[in-house]
Amino acid sequence: MLAVLAAACCGTVSAEQVGLLSDGAPQLPILSGSVAEPVDELRHYLQAISGAEFQARQPKQGDRGIYVGLAADFPQLTVDDPAALGPEGFLVRSDGGSVYLIGAEALGVQHAVTTFLHELGCRWFFPGKTWEVIPRRRTIAGTWDMRRVPDFPVQRRIWPGFGLYATNRNDWQQWDRHNRMGEPTPIAIGHTFNGLDPKADFAEHPEWFALVDGKRQPAKPCYSHPDVIRRAIEHALKQAASGAAMVSMSAPDGLNFCECPRCLEVLGGAEPFSEHGTLWGRRDGQLINVTSETLFGLVNRVADAVARRYPHVQIGCYAYSAYSHPPSFAMHPNVYIQTTTAFRRTPLSLDEQLATWGKKTSSLGVREYYSVYQWDWDEPYPGRVRPDRLQRDLRFFRDRGVTAINAEASNNWAPRGPGYYVASRLMWDVEADVEALMDDFYQKAFGPAAAAMQRYYARWCEPAVDEDDPKAVSVESLRAAYGDLDEAARLTRDHPGCRERVDQLRMYLHYLCLRQRVRQADARGDREAILAAVEAETLFGGRLNPTNMIHTRPLIGKAFLRRFRKYSDLLTALPGENQEGKAWRHLGTPPTSKELETLWAQDRKLLEIADHEEQ
Repeated sequence: MLAVLAAACCGTVSAEQVGLLSDGAPQLPILSGSVAEPVDELRHYLQAISGAEFQARQPKQGDRGIYVGLAADFPQLTVDDPAALGPEGFLVRSDGGSVYLIGAEALGVQHAVTTFLHELGCRWFFPGKTWEVIPRRRTIAGTWDMRRVPDFPVQRRIWPGFGLYATNRNDWQQWDRHNRMGEPTPIAIGHTFNGLDPKADFAEHPEWFALVDGKRQPAKPCYSHPDVIRRAIEHALKQAASGAAMVSMSAPDGLNFCECPRCLEVLGGAEPFSEHGTLWGRRDGQLINVTSETLFGLVNRVADAVARRYPHVQIGCYAYSAYSHPPSFAMHPNVYIQTTTAFRRTPLSLDEQLATWGKKTSSLGVREYYSVYQWDWDEPYPGRVRPDRLQRDLRFFRDRGVTAINAEASNNWAPRGPGYYVASRLMWDVEADVEALMDDFYQKAFGPAAAAMQRYYARWCEPAVDEDDPKAVSVESLRAAYGDLDEAARLTRDHPGCRERVDQLRMYLHYLCLRQRVRQADARGDREAILAAVEAETLFGGRLNPTNMIHTRPLIGKAFLRRFRKYSDLLTALPGENQEGKAWRHLGTPPTSKELETLWAQDRKLLEIADHEEQ
C-alpha cells in the first residue's frame, strides 16, 4: 500500500476509478490532517451533493480514503517537492483506491478542497446562497490528477470600493474562499503619513511637511527630511514588532508634493519643470521625477532598517499618481511595489512602466479598476471585465512579471458578476478557456434558459459600446433585455434555483427602469416627478442590498449626492429630516415573487412592451 500512495503523490496515477459514493452510500471516509476547516467544508458539501454523511477521522496505516491535509500530516506519503507548491499550491490525485487533497500549507489544502468540489460540479458564481450551485448525485467516482499553483501567487483580490454591509461582507468572503482568491501574506499598501501625525506634528514641525508654492502644507510629508525618514523607520519597526508582515509607506492620496530645496537636490542641479501634475528634471540625460526619487528613497531607507531586525517583513508602496514614474535606482529586495492602471502621471506607457519597474523591484503588483461606482453607476455594460478583455489584460500582466492583482470593484454583480467570476478563474490560471467558463456559467446558473441568458449578457457587450465610458441605457436596449428575461423566466418556471437567479436579474432591470423614470421626469422638467423618481430609485436600491445585484452602500450613503448631482438643488432644499433624501436612504428587503410580477407588469407598460404569456 505504501508504494501505491507514494506513486499517487509523485505523479504516477492509476487509471482505475475511485468510488466515493455509490447509490447514495459513502464508500470512503475523509482522512483528516491538521487543517480542520477544509475537512469540515468537504463534509458539508459532499452531504449537500449526496444527502449522505461522510465520516471524518484520523488515518491509520493502510487506510483507503479521501486524504485532506498538509503533506507533512501524512509522512507515509511521498510528495514530490512539496516546497515547490508554495503557500497556495496543491495536489488533487487518485491512485485507484484513495483520493489525495494535499497542500504544503493550510491555504493549499483549502484550495485543494475547493478545486475538488468544483470538479464535482459545485459552483459559486456570485456571492450569496442564490448563486451557489450544488449538483445532486447518488454516485461519485473518477480519477484525478492535478498539481496546481496560481499564476498570480502574491495576491488575487477583487474588492468593493465604499465597503460592504456585514451580510454582504460575509457573502463576499465565502465567494473569495470558494474561488481561490486572496493572498498568502497580507498586503499593506494603503495611503499613509509614514508615522507622522499631520495635525500635531505639523503644528510643532511644519518643516517636516511639503513646501508647495512657497508655503508648508500638512497634506504631505517632506520625504527628504532626515527627521521624517527617522520617524518612518520608527513607525515601520513598531509595526514589524507587533507582527505586521508588510508595512505600507505609500504617500497620502492626492497631489501637492514637496518642492523644497532639499527635495530638488535629487535633480543634481537640473532645472525643474512641471508636467503631469508633478515636478521633473533631466539629470545626465535621464528623466527624473522628484516625488519618486524622494519617496522611494525613503522607502528604501525604511526597508533596509526593517530588514536588519525583521528580514521577512516587507515594505509596501504604490507606484501611483505623482510617483508613478520609476526612480533612477533599484528598490530594496524587501520592497513590494504596486502600480496602477489609472491615475498614471508618467510619460511612459503602461507597458514601458511595468518593464522599467520590473528591472527595479523583485516584487511587482498591479492595482486594477474593474468597477468604480462614480464611474459606471452600476450600469449594465461590463467595461473592463469583459471576459475577452480580462484574459488579454491578465496575460499582459503575467508576461511582464506581475505577481499580484488588486482590483477595485463594486458590489454590482448584476452587471459585472460574470466578469468578476471569470477574473477569479483567470487570476489562478490565465490560460483557462474563457468560452468554456462562460458556457458553464450559462448552463449551470440558468439551466433551460442558458441561451436566453447568453443573449441577455451579450447585449451589453456590443462593440459599439465604449467599455471605458458606459452611457445610460436606452429604452430600446431595456425593451430587448426585458424580452430576454421574460423568456428566461418562462423557461425556468419549474427550476426554482435557476428561476431565483433570473428573478434577481429582473429586479436589477426594474432598478434600471426606475432610472429611466428619472430621465423621463428630467426631460419634462417636472420637479415633483424628478423627486418622486429619485425617491423610487433610492428606496428600491436599498431593498436590493441583500441580493448583491447593485452596490447599495454608496447609493444610499456617501455617493448619493454624486449619483443625483444634477438634482442637488432639489435634494438639499427638501424640508426637515428629509433634506438630501435622507428619509429614502435606508436598507430594505427585496420584493417577493408576487410583488416582482406586479412591478414587472408596470415596467412593461412604461416601456410599451406588448403583452406576453403569463409567467
